[in-house]
Amino acid sequence: MGALTELMHVDTIAFNRNGTLTEGNVFISALVPEGMTQGSLLALAASAEREATHPYAHALYDTAVQRGLHLQRHSAAHETESFGVEALIARTPVRVGKKEWLQEENIEISAALLTRADQLATSGQTPLFVSSSKYARGIIAVRDDIRAEVRRALQQLKERGLSLILLTGETKRLANATSKELRISEVRSDLTSADKAREIRLLQSRGSVVAMVGDPMADQAAMRAADISIGCPSSLDRPPAIEANEIRHDPLHEELLRGPDGEDVPQEIEPLMAPEDAAYFEAQALRNQGRSTNFTPDIMLDAQGIPSLVTLWDTINGSRARARQNLWLSIIFVLLFTPSAAGALTFFDGALLSYPFVGGTLIFLFILLIVNALRK
Repeated sequence: MGALTELMHVDTIAFNRNGTLTEGNVFISALVPEGMTQGSLLALAASAEREATHPYAHALYDTAVQRGLHLQRHSAAHETESFGVEALIARTPVRVGKKEWLQEENIEISAALLTRADQLATSGQTPLFVSSSKYARGIIAVRDDIRAEVRRALQQLKERGLSLILLTGETKRLANATSKELRISEVRSDLTSADKAREIRLLQSRGSVVAMVGDPMADQAAMRAADISIGCPSSLDRPPAIEANEIRHDPLHEELLRGPDGEDVPQEIEPLMAPEDAAYFEAQALRNQGRSTNFTPDIMLDAQGIPSLVTLWDTINGSRARARQNLWLSIIFVLLFTPSAAGALTFFDGALLSYPFVGGTLIFLFILLIVNALRK
């Protein structure tokens, strides 16, 4: 009840994009290879992403499986929050993720790929760069379209006097395209989970009471920083493409376990990896430690997502309005009837209002207050 009471004081709502405002149906919309075929580009990315937990990883892996592509095993893999995935495949580092991240890792990206990535982002797609060794090998664009009912729900929230802000890890071009589509004036892009938390605290320092709506796992830093955390159920919530300790028996997996002549190839329980490579990936994993899996938001929306937030807001504020009405009714009763019942007001040497009349009015008031409180 405390969270619902606090929600009445909220004046700003921050939203994550993926899975909160979108359909949660991620799919590949474009393949832009450079120096290899589309199938080879997708197979390379899916091989690196096969154990990743991000929804984009599922789209890459599932599409590769559906196409029957030959995937390679990696000897190590690490998911860097808000940036992408890196894996070691045949002793070669492979990365799938943001342009800025690859550039920080000194990956060479051609001008043609950079231009194409800007075009894809402007049209509402997310460009994922794929690199092998020190060179970008192409772009895989994915889409997760905005839910139709979200547009109306956000407009209703604005009509109720709330300020809306979009906090996303997506690129600036994609974030701007999303904010334009949803008519959200404030947007912050290229944010990590920690960046989102800083934006929340900045809003609070300006006097805003902020609610954060997002994924309880991916956005928990921002949700902890907000005055109210609101979890939004998402179809993006799925287990890794392949559980780390689970063997997936399907035709593609069986193909990977057989040699060119069909003979069985013994599986490695632990893929071989050089000590220096193991040390590198262990260090990368330590960088991302600290996210708790036990975080529970103050409020969890139902399957409708954002539209149910509008319903919740109206219900809470309707209850507050009825509480105020009941308060004023009580004050009016006290001012009108209490002095007379106490004998302060007289009429022909008698009380202005008789005790039975005041008692009956009091009973009527109690009934009126109860009916008003139960009114929808």
